[in-house]
Amino acid sequence: MIKSEKPPIFRPERETLKVTFLVFSGSSIMCVASAVDPLRAANRISGETLFDFKLVSVTGEAPVTT
Repeated sequence: MIKSEKPPIFRPERETLKVTFLVFSGSSIMCVASAVDPLRAANRISGETLFDFKLVSVTGEAPVTT
């Protein structure tokens, strides 16, 4: 780091980030995939579990997507 540069305000966090997606009935499967796939890819590429995610619905049953 050059002396005149400011130190970064964000530091790498090694703890797994837990994410819960609330999926409403009738949601587009493409919208759900667009949110979930980058997290899955990051886990796969890193070889670690950086993101622990789950899909939930209001009723507690499996969300119905279109």
